[in-house]
Amino acid sequence: MTATLVGFLIGFIGSMPISGPISLLVFHRGLHARYRDGWAIGFGGAIVEGIYCGLAIYGLTALLEGFTFLEPVAKGMGILVVLAVGLYFMITHQENRAESPLAQREASNWMGQFFLGFSVAALNPTLLFTWSMTAAMLYSLAGLTFKTHELIAFATSVVVGIAAWFGILLVLLRRFRGNFSLATLQKVIRGFGAALVVASLVMAAVLLFS
Repeated sequence: MTATLVGFLIGFIGSMPISGPISLLVFHRGLHARYRDGWAIGFGGAIVEGIYCGLAIYGLTALLEGFTFLEPVAKGMGILVVLAVGLYFMITHQENRAESPLAQREASNWMGQFFLGFSVAALNPTLLFTWSMTAAMLYSLAGLTFKTHELIAFATSVVVGIAAWFGILLVLLRRFRGNFSLATLQKVIRGFGAALVVASLVMAAVLLFS
């Protein structure tokens, strides 16, 4: 029960900031009334995080310590993913998808959006190091250790927690989306994209000069 509850809370609360590529993709789909697509992206990303979480707790952290050269490579790949998503939202023209004749067909592509979220998260291996640090924190601060069945429960609960937050986010967007004009929504998306680009450049500078 402890593993399930802790996993759910970490996944749920950790996904709240709209600061990563998956969060921004979900937010973008929600603003354009593509709620099923948004949740599919979030769920695809959540599956990857659950896998990374399980690997980190299982002991991959100790393995990675023996291959320190992998960390800057993984961070570099993560920076490229963040930069690519940020540029996409800065330069892509945003249409009113809710009124587009293609909206219904696009919204039905649930599996394609799932694999989009899955691949974006999988190509961002910095998530593995994030979960490695989380695993170390759980052990050092709370003394939590997991048997095999508890590890499975923990990782599964992380997935459920992440997916639950994205579901709530999309419900909120559906409820309040009509309060904003399309022009305002476009500015919001481009603003988030610019923030991701700046964040990627800062991370690149830190990586190069650290």
